[in-house]
Amino acid sequence: MPLTNATAEQLPLSDITVVDLTQVIAGPFATMLLGDLGAEVVKIEAIGRGDRAREFSPYPEYFDTINRNKHSIALDLKSEEGQDVARTLLEDADVFVESMKPGRVENFGLSYEDVREFNPEVVYCSISGFGRDSPYEDVPAWDMVVQAMSGIMSITGTEETPPLWSGLPSGDLAAATYTVQSVLAALYARETGQIEGEWVEVPMFDAAISWLCARAGYTWGTGEPFPRFGTYHPSAAPFGVFEAADGSLVIAASTDSLWEALCAELGREDLLTDERFDHRDRRVEHTDQLGDELEASLAEATVEEWVGRLHDAGVPAGPIHDTKSVWEDDHVTQRGLKVTAERGERQDAQVIDHPIHFRNLATSLRVPPQELGESTDDVLAAHGYSDEEVERLREEGVVD
Repeated sequence: MPLTNATAEQLPLSDITVVDLTQVIAGPFATMLLGDLGAEVVKIEAIGRGDRAREFSPYPEYFDTINRNKHSIALDLKSEEGQDVARTLLEDADVFVESMKPGRVENFGLSYEDVREFNPEVVYCSISGFGRDSPYEDVPAWDMVVQAMSGIMSITGTEETPPLWSGLPSGDLAAATYTVQSVLAALYARETGQIEGEWVEVPMFDAAISWLCARAGYTWGTGEPFPRFGTYHPSAAPFGVFEAADGSLVIAASTDSLWEALCAELGREDLLTDERFDHRDRRVEHTDQLGDELEASLAEATVEEWVGRLHDAGVPAGPIHDTKSVWEDDHVTQRGLKVTAERGERQDAQVIDHPIHFRNLATSLRVPPQELGESTDDVLAAHGYSDEEVERLREEGVVD
């Protein structure tokens, strides 16, 4: 169960309004997290098409996982009246997050300079592939491009494989986390009187490169590119994937005390005095031979049995779940990380719960993922538009 007894009134961003003009993953994941923390998020989408993630299979499950806690409004930003509607939404907004192609937001009259003219306190966040004044400013930046150019792909895989695209959209998620961090920092600086408003730029490329951290340190220390080690570690052993009787598990017994505990649990105390393995550096040097020795013993029991025994012995180990089996894990079920968001007559949405819990504050799932334009009428009414005005705008194709 979540470690909180907080009420809805204790949502940390309950008085913050976010206008979201982003799509696919980086921006939507960031604004979803802000929504989880209590912000009211208004998601502007193109009429007829909406967020491009609505097109990705399987639909709606793909879109649903990154778009809860948002109110969708379908708006034609190519029209002057549509731009007027957007400015009305932004007049009282605390945060504006956009991820438009270079020059597009300026064409809509929604640049930072435009918006701060009527809302000088806005925290304006631009997510882009490479940022302004980059030699690649106009290069379309999809996640695989960012992973390739940042070096992430070069260290994913093994020596026998080509560089591999990570199974996760790492470039998108890196940008999303920095977006949330920087928006919260700017809101705090505004609240404490350090600034009036702010313009934040989050380039995916820069964000992804920052995640290299220790891998970059390897290169700076050795002068060589970080190798593709696959599931093994360059300076720790045993540390990787091993085969048991019925499948694979991960074991990370990299310190001397953990190595001793592992050998004891396997009944292989003989390995402690084996000159190939009696020091961490020699265990790393003979990783393949070490794996053969361990797997000879691991073959005597199942993954589940070994994981239980190793946990009892204090040795870091775990099964290798896939995106189907992980939801059956005891921790995942006990923590309730898979959540059903009810949608009345529509198919309920399956989403992943916000991972952070507070003692006195809260997160919440208040708004299930919406259909395109589901909140158009409600959002416009909340900003002073009459029923007649909304109907006129709909008839003229400005909203939907």
